[in-house]
Amino acid sequence: MASVLQFLLAFGVVLFFLLVVYYLVQRRFGGVGSSNIVVVEKRYLDRKTFIAIVRIVDEYYVILVTDGGGQVIKKLEDFKEKESFSTMLFKKLGRREK
Repeated sequence: MASVLQFLLAFGVVLFFLLVVYYLVQRRFGGVGSSNIVVVEKRYLDRKTFIAIVRIVDEYYVILVTDGGGQVIKKLEDFKEKESFSTMLFKKLGRREK
């Protein structure tokens, strides 16, 4: 019986420690729902690869994301958030949208 109480006390201390660390991390870094980084739009190329337009603070980037990681393709200078991905892509390619 004493070992069960000892286990529960140790478990409670570890759980309390984890909750304190979680609270401090949430408070310091703003959690997952931070508004500094937002995926504006993404288009899948295949099941595990996609191109995305990402807003980081006030700058926009086109990134390629694969299983191996991500790579910035281009920084967008004149992107308007209401503009669709295909409109922006065809404008950059110099063709009209279908």
